[in-house]
Formats: sequence, C-alpha cells, structure tokens
Amino acid sequence: MSEKRAKESTILLRIRGKTIKLELFPATSWGGPAGCYRLRIGGRWHSPSNGKYEFFAPAGIAGLVASLLRGEPVNPKARPELRRGDRVRVPTGNGAYDKTFVAGPPILGMDGRWWVTVAGSEEIVAVDTLLPQERGKP
Repeated sequence: MSEKRAKESTILLRIRGKTIKLELFPATSWGGPAGCYRLRIGGRWHSPSNGKYEFFAPAGIAGLVASLLRGEPVNPKARPELRRGDRVRVPTGNGAYDKTFVAGPPILGMDGRWWVTVAGSEEIVAVDTLLPQERGKP
C-alpha cells in the first residue's frame, strides 16, 4: 500500500549512471518535530537504527546526500534509547547542568551525532552531552 501522506520534496541523484530517489516527508505527519523530515530512499523508509520512525534535520539530510555523492555507505551510530519524557540533565555552558526531560525523539544530525529537543529550550541538544537524571536524585 502506498503512502497517503503528502511528501514535501523529492531529490533525484544520478551517480555513475544510477538514479537514487530521496523523498522527504514532514516529520510532523508522524508526531515528530517541526522542521525535520522522515526520509524515503528508493521507495524504502530510511531508518539507520531500525526504529519505527526516524527523523532527520535538514543538515542531516545534506550530510546524507554528500555521503551518497562520495559513494560512502551511510552508517550512523545506533539510535539512542531516549524517549519523550525521559529525565536528563542538560549542560548550561558554565559547567553546571539543568534538570529537564526529553521532549521529542532523537534526530540524526549532519555531523553524525544524535540530537534531541528538551523541555524549556528552543534549541536541540546533542545526546552525547546529556547526563541521565534518575527520579528522586539531585
């Protein structure tokens, strides 16, 4: 059964005589963050960590396209096991950490790092900078 949701963009790459079709769908159609996309390559959903839904920031898609053009395999790190509502501590930039929680699913960035949105911030935060926050602990 074909996808009924409307795609926002299509990118066609012709590399060494082979055409690769990338289709970009707004992540919000699946409950993902605004400004990000779900990606279908060659008619198959691109999900590097085999998750049900994976969302990509525009910079992450640009990095993926650049990798495809160079003929490199696209093998990012496994998707982090973070879910909406998980408690974390976020660096403030002055050596301290603020307590908050994850507000959206992990997003693969152009730099190959995973990023998440957190409550109380309009900026996405690199997952590798977060510290776990256990309930009832300072």
